[in-house]
Amino acid sequence: MGGLNSEITRGTTTVAIEAAMFARTPIRKTALRYNLRSEASSRFEKGIDVGSINKALDEAARLMAELGGGEVATGTISASHVDPEPVEVDISLDRINHILGTDLDADTVTGLFDRLGFGVSEADGLFSVLVPTRRWDIHIEADLIEEVARLYGFDNLPSTLPTTTMTVGEFTASQARRKRSRKLLEGLGLTQIISYALTTPAKAKAFALETCEETHVAFPMTEDHQTLRRNLVSGLVDAVAYNVARKQTDLALYEQGRIFPRSAGHTRPQEVEYIAGALSGNVIQAGWHQQAKPVDFYYVKGIVDSLIADYRLAGHVEYQALVDEPALHPGQSAKLVLDGEVIGLIGRLHPQFERTQKINETFVFELNLDALLSATRTTMTAVPAPKFPAVTRDIAIQVTRNITNAEIQAVITNNGGKFLRDAHLFDVYSGKKLAPGLKSLAYTLTYQRKDATLTDDEVNKAFDKVEAALKSELGAVIR
Repeated sequence: MGGLNSEITRGTTTVAIEAAMFARTPIRKTALRYNLRSEASSRFEKGIDVGSINKALDEAARLMAELGGGEVATGTISASHVDPEPVEVDISLDRINHILGTDLDADTVTGLFDRLGFGVSEADGLFSVLVPTRRWDIHIEADLIEEVARLYGFDNLPSTLPTTTMTVGEFTASQARRKRSRKLLEGLGLTQIISYALTTPAKAKAFALETCEETHVAFPMTEDHQTLRRNLVSGLVDAVAYNVARKQTDLALYEQGRIFPRSAGHTRPQEVEYIAGALSGNVIQAGWHQQAKPVDFYYVKGIVDSLIADYRLAGHVEYQALVDEPALHPGQSAKLVLDGEVIGLIGRLHPQFERTQKINETFVFELNLDALLSATRTTMTAVPAPKFPAVTRDIAIQVTRNITNAEIQAVITNNGGKFLRDAHLFDVYSGKKLAPGLKSLAYTLTYQRKDATLTDDEVNKAFDKVEAALKSELGAVIR
């Protein structure tokens, strides 16, 4: 703001007066950067009249001579020169009337420009307007139209409705599918919640389907809201704990929203659409005619299967055991894999985690909606009712505990032949009558032809092939 070597004191006898114009953009940015505001910065960042620079210099010298008794030296020294030339803007009468919706004539518009002190010439509805330097805010035709509207009067402008083609509003395919997913879960008895997208670092990295970097807020309001979430389950667990603390224990909640994973080397996170749910307590209340039924893994799996089935995926979703997530029960958790990509998880919260959160036994699931939306889907086609009867065969097999139902189903499907329509698991047993480490599973296999009635020889031949494959590939014992 100046210095000691240039200040005016009682001994000052010679004063140099400077009048200048500075570029508005650098002045504004510098004042903001250093938080150094002055009257000069306020004036120059808004712009000044170039044509009045020398006039202001002469007026300042006159006042100093009159009020201070000084003597003005003759002449000026100019380090640089700016020509105070008026700006010429061309505009047509049709353009003015089209924008304002008016029907002004050339004389009216010319009179409005004359009132502003603008030099104007008109020929065949075309105006050439000379804007003086004192109106440095006018450069283009839109500025002139604004001045015409201001002087003519905004209240005098006609009020008309816009004329345009009617566009029928509708959801995109992605929006319709996401809305349908919410409707399906609500039909299955779940209630939607909305949680904060900001959470703690520990909650952000839990239940993650993929490894990614954290994204922190520079100046968080609280410690509980400093990191962008990378899962939806943590917010659902907080909602369960909130309700349990208020004696509400039978809960079925879901949330659809975005998570924010960030890849290594990137400064901005992605936005991925997820859907997740949490269930705790009883799904059926006790009554005089029935006992209470608590939620379990298979009840939640049924909800997930119903949701995935509605997408009609071309690929097969596999449930693989999940044992490396510390917040989930290692024996009642699984990850969902579609074509080699992990698209979700399901399971019970770890008992130690439940005790820490002060909640009851709780089951959760989480699905990557964007992955489901981008996956290949099949079309739904109607088929006539079968004309010929189906034939069923039951089979009970004894296998080791580490063999899953999915592996058995895959062997049956691959070896069942072209007439196999379904393989249904209807019984599981593991107890005292079996050796340790073994279990027994019973299946019903359904065979049917579309063009004829199956014979016993055809069914037996296909059934024997399934038995042989179960023995050779899985080491199963037919019971």
